[in-house]
Amino acid sequence: MMNNVDSIWKKRIIEYNQELQKYLKYMFNDHLLFVLIFALGGAAFTYNQWVKTLDPSFPAAFIMAAIVGLILAWSPVYTFLKEADAVFLLSLEGKLSGYFRKSIWISFMFQSYIQLLVLAALMPMYVAVSGNGFRSFFPLLALVLGIKLWNLYVRWFMLRYQEKEAHLIDSIIRFLLSASLMLLVLSDAHILMTMAVAFIMAAYFIYFYQTSKKKNLKWDLLIHLEQQRMLMFYRIANMFTDVPKLKGKVHRRKWLDFIVKTDFSQSSTYRHLYLRSLVRTSEFSGLYTRLTLIGAVLIYTSQSFLINILTALLFLYLTGFQLVPLYKRFDYKIWVLIYPLSQDLKTSSFKNVLNQSMMMQSIIFTLPLLLKGMWMEAIIVLLACFVFSLLFSQYYLIQRLKKMDSSFYL
Repeated sequence: MMNNVDSIWKKRIIEYNQELQKYLKYMFNDHLLFVLIFALGGAAFTYNQWVKTLDPSFPAAFIMAAIVGLILAWSPVYTFLKEADAVFLLSLEGKLSGYFRKSIWISFMFQSYIQLLVLAALMPMYVAVSGNGFRSFFPLLALVLGIKLWNLYVRWFMLRYQEKEAHLIDSIIRFLLSASLMLLVLSDAHILMTMAVAFIMAAYFIYFYQTSKKKNLKWDLLIHLEQQRMLMFYRIANMFTDVPKLKGKVHRRKWLDFIVKTDFSQSSTYRHLYLRSLVRTSEFSGLYTRLTLIGAVLIYTSQSFLINILTALLFLYLTGFQLVPLYKRFDYKIWVLIYPLSQDLKTSSFKNVLNQSMMMQSIIFTLPLLLKGMWMEAIIVLLACFVFSLLFSQYYLIQRLKKMDSSFYL
């Protein structure tokens, strides 16, 4: 029986890795890596300049403890369960302790990378204020990983409780305890205070470890959480490529009918389809809205004209790049395939829709500058964005669509 459980675990891990690799190769392509390197380089430079302005009165320990505490409290357990497991694995519940123990540890391994990156990013701020030096990084990392493991185990114990209120309260308590312990350590507080918080955390762990023994697994809850976790990954992957397992929601949005109104000529067929999909389908409209709002907020909060224009161009690129999968949305619809329309019309219609969407986004990016009275800067940003949109649609997009069409007809 134990061999069967081990084989199930190994099979689930292999399937999960294959699923990740299938989409990650599209997500981290050359274009995205270039944008990420550019964005991270700019962010690192800005962050480094900001750190130099800090003085010892800056609450670096408090901010660091709050951020790390939030990430520590966010501790999902990757169970890799499927819907059918509620039936076929129910009889093996007593034999699955090893399976779920491995789930906790592999969750720890995946999430440790996030903790490492966040702690490394926050260390310059902490060192600049405290003066402790970077030698404290590895002791702090060991502490953070220990607290992460505590969070994962307590979270697993709480998953035997069905009540949503219990889960919410537990998340708040784990955040407060994790952040408090980090704050005391970062602030060089008295050892007795640190030990008191550590004792409370140990007591909290032991209490739920004992009470959870009397409760059965909540299979429906575990399966639902696993489905939600994978759904989040598919939504991110869908920004870069088509994800068959992701079914987007379609919303009527009658108040936007003026955008999708078009004549009923044959030449407007694909334009009509693409416009309606962009406006009414949640994954595309949500993506466009989020990137537009984030870009506008960053432009409004920045005081540097160079940063403003680079931010506008970066978010224009991200929008155009991630809306490209919309092109193939109707490729497998039989009623579209029988249209007496040329492939060139489809390509030109999509190119125009995407170009117009980027133009509209360009106009929105100038609004924060106009609100701040930066008229000349707004005109320059608008012209730069218009030129970029034209170049994107006339050169990059055309080559990308040719590759997509050639792969479809192979």
